[in-house]
Order: sequence, then C-alpha cells, then structure tokens
Amino acid sequence: MTHLDTTKPNIARIYDYWLGGKDNFAADRAAAEAVRQQRPDIADLVLENKQFLTRAVSYVAQQGVRQFLDVGSGLPTSPVRAQGAAPLWQPTHEAAQAVAPDALVCYVDNDPVAVAHSQALLAHGSSQVVVAEGDMLDPQAVLSSPVLHAAGFSLEAPVCVMLGCVLHFLEYGTAHRVAGGFIGALPPGSFAIISVGRGDDEVGEDFASTYNAQHGSSVFNFTREEVSALFSGVEVVPPGIVPAPAWRPGTPQTPAAKDRQAMILAGVGRRG
Repeated sequence: MTHLDTTKPNIARIYDYWLGGKDNFAADRAAAEAVRQQRPDIADLVLENKQFLTRAVSYVAQQGVRQFLDVGSGLPTSPVRAQGAAPLWQPTHEAAQAVAPDALVCYVDNDPVAVAHSQALLAHGSSQVVVAEGDMLDPQAVLSSPVLHAAGFSLEAPVCVMLGCVLHFLEYGTAHRVAGGFIGALPPGSFAIISVGRGDDEVGEDFASTYNAQHGSSVFNFTREEVSALFSGVEVVPPGIVPAPAWRPGTPQTPAAKDRQAMILAGVGRRG
C-alpha cells in the first residue's frame, strides 16, 4: 500500500484545497496559499476548469461515447463550499454516468499518492469506475494498461481522452507529442478534451516561478497558437478553443471575471 506522506505538498491535494475540499493537509494548504499570494484568482481558475470538464464530459456522453479516460486525474471529488449546497461541478464518472449509466470511466495518474487516495475514495463505487497508475509521457503504455483492459476498456470503440490542465506541466514539444500520442491512437468517433492554463505577458511567468518553487515541478506558459496545435488530429467542435467559462456555458458555471490576464483555455475535438 502506498504511504501517504502528509508532510510534503501533493498537487492533487493542493487542487482539492483550492476547490474547497477536505482531502488535504497542512503542507498542501501552505503550498496552495503561497501560490495564491501570486495568483489570487487561482481557486477560480481551477473551479472554471472543473466546470468546463463537467460540461465537456456531458457533451461527449451525449454523442454516444461510453469510454472515458481521464489522464492526470488527481482526486475524483466534488466538494461543496457550504453545508447543504449543491456541488459546483461533477467528477468525470458522475458527469459521464449521469448521461450514460453504463459508461466506463478510467482515472489515470502518475502519482501513486493520488492513485491510492482515489482508490480509497472510490472503494465502494461502481465496477464501471477504475483507477490506475500510468504516466502520460507514455500514451501507448496508458492505452494498453492491463488494469484498464481488465475493466473492459478497448480501442475498438470510441474513447474520450481527457487531458485537463496537465499538459502545461510539460515543455511544449513534449506536451505536443503526448497529446498527439493519445489522439493518434483513438478510433474514429472518439473525442479529446483538453484544457491548458496560461497567462498573458509576465503574468504567466510570475505564476510559473511561484508554482515551481512550491512543489518542484515545472509549469510552462504556452502561446495561444501552441495551445491550438495541441488539437492536431481532431476537428475542434464549436465554440472552438476558448476560455473555459465560454465553452458551451450553462450549468454548472461561475461567470468569469472581466479583463483577466490568466485563464484556462479549453476545447473539445472529435476524431473523424
């Protein structure tokens, strides 16, 4: 069993804290607040990404896709910010299965802590939801994971691959290769959901330096053209690659602040 070291910040738990969850510890909260000092709206950005993913997963499920592969998934939770309030978003399995109860949802993360924590959270859930350890740097290994295939995952039928706010942790050339590796392996009728955080001018660089100092991983600030190129191999569906709150806005949604210099760029593409 993976040891959960609570003395070191963990990105999945940091995100949980920004989202108002309780699956985090003092080290995670300290690191999260240090980043928030540089990027005061970080919790809003993270929430906007989760809400985009909820809407995107619902849309793809409505197109008939029944297999969802959430790569770099973190923790599959949907905490509420006030007692009795409705969740502001849904984790992938809830969003997909709300449309298609028979949907298979596979969570994949390279962090054994996130995997172990996710398995514990989902221990008494549906057999149609699985969690596996895997590294997005090797798309073929992820797509051929024995854990996923034992659950019924197959590239013989359409798949939705999700890369939600994970590619900006890679140098751009690597990010492009990873996205292309997943997209290129998808059968016709499949979809790719991609979101990437970026900041205009020096905003992105300042955030990256603060983020990197907190947990030793790198964050890269791609240009808008580079983000668009991540969708090579799929036809981007309307409204295109846009700030997360502008992608088919509806419920759940929190209005984005105006004149924001940092944002989540998001889109959905279909493989013909």
